[in-house]
Formats: sequence, C-alpha cells, structure tokens
Amino acid sequence: MGKGLKHQKLLSLKEIEGPVATHDGFLKHELARRKEALELVDDAARLAEYIGGRLEPIGRGESWSIAKEVFPGIEILFVFQHGDDEFPANLRVLFFGDRIENTRGEDLADLAVACVNHMLRYVRETVQEPPQICLIV
Repeated sequence: MGKGLKHQKLLSLKEIEGPVATHDGFLKHELARRKEALELVDDAARLAEYIGGRLEPIGRGESWSIAKEVFPGIEILFVFQHGDDEFPANLRVLFFGDRIENTRGEDLADLAVACVNHMLRYVRETVQEPPQICLIV
C-alpha cells in the first residue's frame, strides 16, 4: 500500500452506507459504463495530475490507482485494472479520510462519478478517436 494510505481505512460505499446501501448499485452501474474508456490511458501519472490527484499504489496487482482529495477529510481512491483475454477491465472506488463516515452516500457517489467524468475528459483530449462515452460527459 502507498505510504499515504498505510494507516488509512479504505471503505467501499456499501461499507459506509450499511447493508441497505442504495447508492452502491448506482455507482457500480456508472463505473461500468465508463471503465472501458480508461483502458486507453497510457500515462496514469499525467491522468492523476490532470484530475488534481496523485498516484497511490496499493500493491494489489492494480494497473494504477489514483487518490484525489475532494474536500478536506474526504478522499477517493480509484483503482483500475486493465482487462485481458480472461477478465474485463475493472474500476473500483474506495473512500477514506476523517470525514467520510459523516458524509452522505449519495454525495460520495456523485463525487466519484464526477471525478471519473473528469478522467474521461482526459481520455477525450489525449486519444485520437475516443469512445463515445468520452464525448457525452
């Protein structure tokens, strides 16, 4: 795990909201619509800089992971794994920070989707023929 995350508790939206999480399904659906475009990212460090985040490897075989502070005490970790012949691409979102558990799940889901949309704008600006999803966000 990256030095900055060594003592952080990483939580999924479902863990924050509890067993009747209503926004976890929404977030997973929106990430699934966008993850294939992130296969085209050729420089994760530039992507991290573009969205105002930082590379934050967690050491779990991910292709890249980027942490972004969205408010003081609220950070989002985007963990991306490129697809291969056996498995499709995977994008997971985890949350951490001192104020996470006091933040509504709906707000966290919206912030995560907004950050991924920012990533898609990076793809749109750096890829000659970006996927359609990059043109509509």
